[in-house]
Amino acid sequence: MYIPSKKLAESIVDQYGTPVFVTNADIIRDRAKSLLEAFSDTSMKMFYAIKANYNPHIVRVIKNSGIYGIDAVSPNEIQLALELGYLPEQIIFTPSNPSEEEMRFAGEKGVLQNLGSLSELMRFGKMFSGAKVSIRISPEVGAGECAKVVTGDSESKFGVTLEQMDDVRKIVQRYQLHLIGIHSHVGSGFYQTKEFTASVKAVCAVARTFPEVSILDFGGGFGVEYYPNKKGIQLESFARALQPIVRRFEQETKREVELRIEPGKFLVTQSTVLLARVTTIKEKKGNIFVGVDAGFYNLIRPAMYGAYHHIVNVSRPRSKKQRVKVVGNVCETCDVFNEGIDIKMCHEKDIIAILCSGGYGSAMSSLYTMRPFAPEILIEGKKKILTRKRQSYEEMMSNFTPFEK
Repeated sequence: MYIPSKKLAESIVDQYGTPVFVTNADIIRDRAKSLLEAFSDTSMKMFYAIKANYNPHIVRVIKNSGIYGIDAVSPNEIQLALELGYLPEQIIFTPSNPSEEEMRFAGEKGVLQNLGSLSELMRFGKMFSGAKVSIRISPEVGAGECAKVVTGDSESKFGVTLEQMDDVRKIVQRYQLHLIGIHSHVGSGFYQTKEFTASVKAVCAVARTFPEVSILDFGGGFGVEYYPNKKGIQLESFARALQPIVRRFEQETKREVELRIEPGKFLVTQSTVLLARVTTIKEKKGNIFVGVDAGFYNLIRPAMYGAYHHIVNVSRPRSKKQRVKVVGNVCETCDVFNEGIDIKMCHEKDIIAILCSGGYGSAMSSLYTMRPFAPEILIEGKKKILTRKRQSYEEMMSNFTPFEK
C-alpha cells in the first residue's frame, strides 16, 4: 500500500497543485509479479481489465510487467490497447449490452468477444457468420465488496443463464459460429475461494457441452486490502482451487485448454494515492469535519459504493490522532471520503493522502461542478513523471459548439 513521504508529497503539490493522483510504478510491478507467481503452475493468461485505470503510462508498466493482454469493455479501450502495441489476439472484448456498431468495431479488429445475451450472440452471428466467439455465462454465484459490484448471481444483468444453453447451441449452429470460449465473473472484491471455485465449476460444466471450447475464462475480482496492516488475499489458494477442476475437465474431454483471468483493480489500486489540501476544519454537534479541495468527481467509490479508503495526514506524521470525517468540496451530502477515521490531527493547509486510489479513481473521474480532471504523476525510482496534466477551463469547454455571449 503506497504512501508517499512528506518530502515527496510536498514537492509534488508545490509543482502540480492539488488534488493530484500519485502512482508508484514499483507497486504495480509487485502486484503483477505476485499474480504471475501464484498461477505459474497453470496455463493461465492474464488480461488486464483496463477499465480500472486506462492511463496509458500505467498500462505500459503493466504490459512490461508480464501481464499478457487487455480485457476491454468499449471500442476506445480496444483502440488504446492496439495503439499500445497489443495484438488483436491479446485483447478480449467483454461488453455490457453493446450496440451493433460496437460489436462490429471489435469484430473488424479481430478481437474475440465475450457476449452475455442471446440477442448479442444472434446479432454477432448475422454480422460475422462462421467467426469465433465466446459467451459470458451467469454462474448463479456472486461475491463482492458490496451489492453494487456483485455480477455473477442470478439477479444481476450479466451473462447468459444456464437454462439458455440450448438456445445458444441453436444460434451457434444457425450462423456456423465457432464457440471457443466460456467466460464468467462473480464480482469485484472477493477474498475467499468458495464463490470463485463454484464459478470455475460452472464454466467447466457449460464448456463440456460445446466441443470447440478451448478457452476457460474466470474473470477478475480478486480482493484488494484497503485497510492498512491487514493480510492480503492469498492468491495461491485460488490457483490450487481451480487446478483439480480443470485437470478433471481436460481428462474427461480429452482437450487441452487455455485458462484466462482478468485482474483489474488488483494490479493498480494500492499503487496510487490522491493527494488533497485541507481547506476547512469545523466542529458540528461533536463531529469534526476536515474539508479538502477534492471531491467525488475525483474519487467516487466512497459515495457510490460506501467503500472504505484509508486516509493519512502526510504533513503531520507524528502528531496525535483525532476522530474526524473527511469530506469533499461538492455541494452533495454524499461527498464524504470517510465517515469516521482516526487520523493525525489536521490543520488547514495540511496535505492528506487518500490511499488505494489507483483502481476506479481517475478512471471514474468526472467534470461535475466544472472541476477539472486532476493531474497524474508516475513515480519511477527518483523520477516524477507527469502523465496527465491538469485540465484547463478552455480544454474543458473545447467540445462545446460556439455559444453566444
